[in-house]
Amino acid sequence: MTTHPVTNTTEKQRLVKKLQDSVLERWVNDPQRMDKRTLALLVLAHSSDVLENVFSSLTDDKYDMAMNRAKDLVELDPEVEGTKHSATEMIWAVLAAFNKS
Repeated sequence: MTTHPVTNTTEKQRLVKKLQDSVLERWVNDPQRMDKRTLALLVLAHSSDVLENVFSSLTDDKYDMAMNRAKDLVELDPEVEGTKHSATEMIWAVLAAFNKS
């Protein structure tokens, strides 16, 4: 999927840091407890095929951990996750739609 580059480097760095922190320092191991905007950002970054670039500046150990956690998250069943209490149905619906394409 073609994506458009973020030209504002300050904003790009803020988003990269937010995504990195979400799967490393601020990892909650439960998508229902994640900040909904961050979850949506992770889903969209995955669907846009840019997560590898987001994590590329990390050390090898942190890169592997970040990729594994992100992979575990996006490989959850969107149908199941969308029905859980406090779930944001729309985020999981978007992931399901991208997974089918």
